[in-house]
Amino acid sequence: MLGGAGYSYPKDFLHKYPEATIDVVEIDPKVTELAKKYFKLEESPRLTIYHEDGRVFLNKTQGKYDVIFGDAFSSHYSLPYQLTTKEAVQKKYNILNDDGMVILNIISAIEGEKGKFLRAEYATYKSLFPQVYLFPVTDSGNSNMVQNIILVALKSEKVQTFNDSDPKLNEYLQHLWKKTVDADIPILTDNFAPVDYYINKTI
Repeated sequence: MLGGAGYSYPKDFLHKYPEATIDVVEIDPKVTELAKKYFKLEESPRLTIYHEDGRVFLNKTQGKYDVIFGDAFSSHYSLPYQLTTKEAVQKKYNILNDDGMVILNIISAIEGEKGKFLRAEYATYKSLFPQVYLFPVTDSGNSNMVQNIILVALKSEKVQTFNDSDPKLNEYLQHLWKKTVDADIPILTDNFAPVDYYINKTI
């Protein structure tokens, strides 16, 4: 997980999957201290925390992962552009297992001026991953609404059905964006990442 914040997801993950482990990369150790003090974050042998920049971690890790969950884009004002580029996405692709996936939380619209960052990031993932999907969280039919959008990139080419026996999970899966995403924004690279400009359009 890239971005620890209040550690709500890691705690829930460890509770639901008692055999699993999770690594959390959180740049600010003070955030972790606050999570321990106020949000009941407890140490666990199944939880490893790295206090460093997410891109630095991606550049040097030798680990292999089933899922990379990115929640470092939750702020409009301090979005780490170095995690958005093709070079960063390539690092993620490389450390995933064959059936691995990236799940990324982005606050954006899909279409129009307010969707420029989303379309840039979507194009960047599409340049490397064989399958990339979008799941608008609040309103799956409103392309111009700024909302949480979950980007899912699959390393496998196996066809997905996006149906599940769990009613709650299946409800989220039905938010799949089925319309075309305009390919009008170039991919992001370490040499071309006008992320702040795009985010300014969003807000």
